[in-house]
Amino acid sequence: MKKKSTLQSAFFKIPVLAGLFVVLAAGFVALVAAPNTLVGRDSQKSSAISSAVHPAKLAARTFFRITPDGVLLDRKVLTPEKQSSTAGTLERHVKGPLGNTLWVVDDQNAIADGVAIDSNNVWGAWILDGARLSIYPITGTPGWEFSSFNSGNSGVAAAKGADRAGFMESNAAGDDFRQHGFTSNSNGTPEWSFSYPVSDPNLPASSRKVATSRDGSTIAAVVSDSVTQNSTLYVFDAASGAIRQTWTDTVRMDGVDLTDDGSIALVTRDNLATLIDTTTANIVFSVTGSGAGNIFYRISGDGQVFVVGGFSFDVYAFDGTTYVRVIHFTQANYWFGGACAVSHDGSTVGTFSGNIGNNWLSGVVYLFDVASGNMLGSYSVNGSGLYQGTPIGAASNDDGSVMAFASWGTEFHDWPEVMVFNRNVELIGQIDFPGSAFSVDVSSDGQYVVGGSKAVHANQFGSGGRIELIQLQAAPTPTPTSTATATPTATSAPRSTPVPRPRPTPVPRPTP
Repeated sequence: MKKKSTLQSAFFKIPVLAGLFVVLAAGFVALVAAPNTLVGRDSQKSSAISSAVHPAKLAARTFFRITPDGVLLDRKVLTPEKQSSTAGTLERHVKGPLGNTLWVVDDQNAIADGVAIDSNNVWGAWILDGARLSIYPITGTPGWEFSSFNSGNSGVAAAKGADRAGFMESNAAGDDFRQHGFTSNSNGTPEWSFSYPVSDPNLPASSRKVATSRDGSTIAAVVSDSVTQNSTLYVFDAASGAIRQTWTDTVRMDGVDLTDDGSIALVTRDNLATLIDTTTANIVFSVTGSGAGNIFYRISGDGQVFVVGGFSFDVYAFDGTTYVRVIHFTQANYWFGGACAVSHDGSTVGTFSGNIGNNWLSGVVYLFDVASGNMLGSYSVNGSGLYQGTPIGAASNDDGSVMAFASWGTEFHDWPEVMVFNRNVELIGQIDFPGSAFSVDVSSDGQYVVGGSKAVHANQFGSGGRIELIQLQAAPTPTPTSTATATPTATSAPRSTPVPRPRPTPVPRPTP
């Protein structure tokens, strides 16, 4: 159901005074803002979506628990929460050697659980009170918003090479799941909508559960049913919303990714990585990973390379006949599942591993060259305090020269919540959120990095969130790579560079 939006939060306000912030030097920023109002299109039943403080707000606290099988999310919601945890919405302009902040959007109630960036726009999926889809053009023109429920959970995925986005949402009760298709010109009205015939309050909508192919032809999503205990992959025609294919299984589906043309879907099924032909619903390939829970498997644009995280980090490449493991890396007491990335061209993979032995208070970013199987380098972070610094997301530009990793950060912000690296594993950009990062994305050309966050740390009860967009410098001066404290216990042997091969077309076979 379409909503009429009156956005008091307002994106892009005019700063009158701004100080200069320089990394490693004290800085100060002062902003005086004038509000803007954006009005959506009328509908049969309209309601205001505003960043003004609501009478009763949802506040959430999130932890990750370690089990022998993997990492489990433990989210607690407390309602009502009567005080906002953030100040009013501001656009701030900050310049520094690790990227220029182009704009910031603060919301006093909702958390920016998902972000996606295409060539022209940033798409945001907000959750809890004020749950909605938002679009913010990179150019600075205020965008529009949409919500069916205005409370609950949501997820968004945008095409990198076309004007198309898929938006999934579920209400607060978790008994109403919907899928929508949008373009930047939708102006708050879905191009199409679909109501899923499922209900599952324990597995709500999220950005990991929806994918949009790079060419904008296909949207895929996974949903679970608490009644039947089954999960289903849905494959939609992105323009019309027509269901092309479905695939149902008893194993829980936690996430989905698509190749450029949407012909192959990589489905995260607990600890199984399964490639599905989206035309026939046949299993192309399936392999068991090293753990379940906080994981999201990723695939390259041509489908030749995919990554599987867990208690180890594994990379599979197509050899002309089937997929073979070309990289295997593990580290005692480390979890590799929460933040893994593969470049669009399949040349580079990366992971931000978290130390589960010390409450996630340390971690290491690793990048690998896929052709040789060699580690390109590592970057260590260490912190202190009571809060978990859990890695939570990762993204890459097309050629792997820019990779970004998001985490919850620590109680004392011992490292940036979003860190951006070049292929030499040198820090070239960062976003310092006041709370925990929940999502991150990188533009295809690597020029822009966007992060979404909660206003306070994930381990704290609270509401509110932020989306921040930075632009990397054309010729950044990288920070020297930190010396990694971790030592690999297993890596693949170097191998020769393979001859380029066409997109994989192996004979379908059943899951082992």
